[in-house]
Amino acid sequence: MNGLDGIILAGGQSRRMGGSMKALLPVGEQLMIERVREKMQLLCSNITAVAASEEQAKRLSDLKLVTVIDTSPGQGPLAALVTAFQYSRHSALWVSACDMPFVSEKAAALLVDYMERSGSMAAVPEINGRLHPLQAVYRAECAEQAQQCLLDGDYSMKGFLKRISYVRVTEEPFAAAGIHLNFVDNINTPDEYQNAQLAGKGV
Repeated sequence: MNGLDGIILAGGQSRRMGGSMKALLPVGEQLMIERVREKMQLLCSNITAVAASEEQAKRLSDLKLVTVIDTSPGQGPLAALVTAFQYSRHSALWVSACDMPFVSEKAAALLVDYMERSGSMAAVPEINGRLHPLQAVYRAECAEQAQQCLLDGDYSMKGFLKRISYVRVTEEPFAAAGIHLNFVDNINTPDEYQNAQLAGKGV
């Protein structure tokens, strides 16, 4: 898909996982971040990871994945998204957290379609009544609003979404396209990781 960059947010502190760098945890036969990259390669011209520190970036270097350092580390995913906008070369971004091992290129393509047809600045999945802004697509023009959020001291993705026009995409279009809704599942705890490992054996 022309004009789409892939951004993998890989700078989390993973407190509930005992500090383990989730991007480098295996699910199935691949590391979580490799699974995300593999799907993004089917749609994206460029793929970049955003790390929180030089140490994290060094750990990702063996994967031959272009990695940039978050310009505001410790301020959450919105700050990492602002960094990603600075390095984007194209008109839109597919953004994914690194701990979402079941991402779907079909889901991302559907989100892009909704964004373009609605004329919105972004498309965000809403699954089981919950928005998933870290598995979404954004136009590059969102950078200004994201930066302003940080300047105003609002580091929440919820606050950011209030400042942009976005289309919510609920379960039905994904289900109709045969897309499993686990593309928004993220791994935060050892139990969730264990379940993902079991599911990953069949993926």
